[in-house]
Amino acid sequence: ILIVGDRALNRLDIYKNDPYYQSWYKIVRKILKNKEFQKRRLFVHHENESLCTHSIKVSFNSYKFALKHGINAYNCAIAGILHDFYTRAWQDNIELSYLEDKYRDRFINPKQEKLLKKHGFTHSKEALENSRIYFKKYLNKNIENAIVTHMFPLSLFTKNKMPNCKEGFVIT
Repeated sequence: ILIVGDRALNRLDIYKNDPYYQSWYKIVRKILKNKEFQKRRLFVHHENESLCTHSIKVSFNSYKFALKHGINAYNCAIAGILHDFYTRAWQDNIELSYLEDKYRDRFINPKQEKLLKKHGFTHSKEALENSRIYFKKYLNKNIENAIVTHMFPLSLFTKNKMPNCKEGFVIT
């Protein structure tokens, strides 16, 4: 089901002729090829887009914006690719049945979530925790802040409140 290696990255074809592509790809390549990250290809995110595709778009566009505006582009590339690296999918689809139960727990064991426990308020913290497990060596305080506050202003209702670095505002 999961395709590893460069074949899995065919979604990147739209960027390959961009002059920023090679430098961005060198930064995120190992994350993109990681088997755990690849599982996000099966998560439906916004409409007909996978979580993997969404994260690639955010990462690449944030990287380019950062380069043009004198912001740390490495931090933006990493924060962008990991900002939605959550475990529990928030939209159900048949492809999730190929993954372990933890990825579709909210659909297997449905329970009414209180407002501040819903996906929009909690997934950024989950993405940071998951990033620390799988990609700790890529993280620093600004990347972590960008990941955990990327839902600003919803993050005002969490303990993390708001971005405290430029990268955080770019990812938001």
